[in-house]
This record gives sequence, structure tokens and C-alpha cells, in this order.
Amino acid sequence: MFDNKKLMLVLLAGQSNMAGRGEIEPEDREEIPGLLMINRNFEWVPAVEPVTADRPFAGVGPGRTFGRLLLEANPGCMVGLVPTAVGGTPISAWKRGGSSPWDPQERPYDQAIERAAAALKRGTFAAVLWHQGETDAKLRNCRYAEDLKEVIRNFRADLPLAGVPFLCGGLGEYLKGGKYDFPPIDAAIQAVAAELPDLEYVSVAGLTDKGDNLHFSSASARELGRRYFAEYQRLVNRVR
Repeated sequence: MFDNKKLMLVLLAGQSNMAGRGEIEPEDREEIPGLLMINRNFEWVPAVEPVTADRPFAGVGPGRTFGRLLLEANPGCMVGLVPTAVGGTPISAWKRGGSSPWDPQERPYDQAIERAAAALKRGTFAAVLWHQGETDAKLRNCRYAEDLKEVIRNFRADLPLAGVPFLCGGLGEYLKGGKYDFPPIDAAIQAVAAELPDLEYVSVAGLTDKGDNLHFSSASARELGRRYFAEYQRLVNRVR
């Protein structure tokens, strides 16, 4: 079905706002030539929503928009999305051997490494997109910065990610005033991005939820994908 061109791989990791919960519209089901994704059976298929089928209600996330822009910026190349995000997972589930509090059979980090290893047979990683923290905001995890640094170090040790941009999305402002104490977690993400090399913080200022005060709307998820790509370009151009 597809040629044997090497793929520019993009790892999509984190929880539900990376997986995507936006309403799927007709445009999200249209195939984009050259944009693929690896499914749970380790098969390469067209990257249509839901890219990350972590839950029956999975929807639009930022990954497909980022992949399209990466494809457009690299004529003649093909892009392969590697979806690994799992809704509702705290950062502890993203440590080696960690499991989801919702299902002990879900081992987000270990399974992400397994899928990434399979994807590497077809290409090399161009970027990592990370969006996680809402659960830890609810848990008021005061060690989030250290936890995040551990996760990033593990990814970089277990996968060939030397010099690969690692992009960390911020938490939605609409969480303010609710049960999610998001400012300390968002500040921790920014601090880690400022400390570690090849890392960028992706602002979500002005983005809106889909009405549940938790998940980005489809339009905001797509805009977030564009912002991830803008930070990716800024980081790549700065390194050159």
C-alpha cells in the first residue's frame, strides 16, 4: 500500500489532550498523502482521526496537524505518527514499569517504547510531542518537575533521540478555578523546558475547551498542533 521511503517519525505521548478528545469532523477523516500512523497492530495506515485510539471516545488531537505541517515543510518526505498517549494517566504511569490507574494492563511508557521501536524500522524520529499534567494538577503533585525530567531522560536513553526536539504543551487556562490546580504544574513544565536541552514549552494561551472544562475543542487541538510546529521550527532553526 505504501512505498519504502524512510519516514520522519513523530512520537505523540502524554494523556487525553495529546490523544485528542475534540469532535471528529469530515476533514479529519480525509487521508493526507504521505502522512501515516502506526496502529496498535504495528501496521502503517493513513493518519486519519482518531490518530490515538486510546479510548472509544477518542477524537481530534494536535498530532495530525503537526504531522501535516511537517510533511508540507519537507517535500519528498513521508511522515509517520507514533501515537502512544493514554487518557487519564498521571506522570507516574509514564515512568519505566508504570501502569495506568484505570487499567493495570495499560503500561504507557513501556508500551510507548515498544511501539516506537517498531516504528524505527521505517524511519527516524524528528520530534516528540508531549502533553500531560492535568491528572497531576488534580493530584497536586509537588514533585512534577523532577518526575517530568525523569520521564524525558528515560525517553532519551531508551530511544535514539539525541538532538531530537522534545516539545511540551502547557495546560489549558480554562482549568483555572476548578479542581485542577494547574498553575504549579504549568510552571514546572516551563521550568523544565528552560533547563533541559532540545526542549521547548508550547503555549496554549487563548485556547478553549470543548465544553467540559478539561479537553481542547477540535479547533483548539488543531491550533495547538500549529503551535507545536512553530516551536519545533524555532528550535530546529536555532540549532542550525
